[in-house]
Amino acid sequence: MALLDTGAPPTAARGIERMRAPLDRARHVPGSIYTSPDVLAREKEVLFMKDWLMVCREEEVEKPGDFMTFRILGEPVVVTRDQGGTLRAFANVCLHRGVEVAVGAGNTKEFMCPYHGWLYDLEGKLVGAPYMKEAEGFDPRTCRLPPLRLATWGGCIFICFDPATPPFEVAAADWIRELSFLYPERCRLSKKIVLDLDCNWKFLIENVMDMYHAHTLHGASFGKHTSYDGLNVKLFKNGGVRSDYASGPLAPEGKTLFGKLPWLADKPDHFALFSYMQPNTYLVCRVDQVRILITWPEGPGKCRGLMYSLFPKEHFAEPDFWERADKYHAYLAYVLGEDSDMVRSLQRGMTARAFAPGPMAPLEMAIHHFMNAYLDRMFGAAA
Repeated sequence: MALLDTGAPPTAARGIERMRAPLDRARHVPGSIYTSPDVLAREKEVLFMKDWLMVCREEEVEKPGDFMTFRILGEPVVVTRDQGGTLRAFANVCLHRGVEVAVGAGNTKEFMCPYHGWLYDLEGKLVGAPYMKEAEGFDPRTCRLPPLRLATWGGCIFICFDPATPPFEVAAADWIRELSFLYPERCRLSKKIVLDLDCNWKFLIENVMDMYHAHTLHGASFGKHTSYDGLNVKLFKNGGVRSDYASGPLAPEGKTLFGKLPWLADKPDHFALFSYMQPNTYLVCRVDQVRILITWPEGPGKCRGLMYSLFPKEHFAEPDFWERADKYHAYLAYVLGEDSDMVRSLQRGMTARAFAPGPMAPLEMAIHHFMNAYLDRMFGAAA
């Protein structure tokens, strides 16, 4: 598919080819990639309906009957834990008229459509349908909420809409190989920060992998504790990346309040890395904490980010845990505030008549890799 077919300006195709160049000659992509409704529609079909998507943490649906609901680019989803403890995901659509059978999050013994009372158990099976006995050919025993594929890694829950997509352990092989030593499954959620932003979802991804801006935008916060000496970037298939660098804990003065993660005792005090798995999952680690960011498009110029702050399970029993953890939470919120203002400004720039994509810096290697893989999947590999 040519980019011209998306309704983007004719000059956009030429701009894309500039991103295809090697990093030292590459330029950023044109604004239409971040503003076009047709581009977003294609992203839904090519990326979000094909790939494994992180939706939540296991501890968010920890007990039998716990559930959470999502709308992923208009597709309603419910994730639950059944009475036997098995995690399940379904399309959140009643088999009668398509009404959502679950709303929000909570704990339940079954899901009931609020429109006509059709009832489903936690395995998705239809167990009640009032006044339907007379319907010819209707057999409730053959009815169940459409199941979605589900996988877990590191205490995170992933779903996939496409039955033809390779299994999670295949699709996420690079991620699993490179990050399993961080043991996020040994951590628990201390805080989930929700960011509703007036920017394209890709700007949120690009911003968190952008090493170039740390010393400028975050110069008064974590930037002064960050160094690129010894920077090591690994590039994975489909735009995935891992980058190791030096940075202090995301806490006041860049000093840990908890000590190192027990399984990172051999790492230096300024150990830091980030890693991205297409299309919506991003992990950041310091020597004392793991954080995970997931992103959802909400429109061409709107997105939602969910930042999960994780600490080792054993820390939660310490008497002053929340006092210390809240200092991390407040510091993280401050840093995210710096970023939030900037990505909104980036989005506004995409519609400015004066905007012309500028050259890429060496520290934008991860963005260059991410965007080229994105263009390959969206519009075909470069000639």
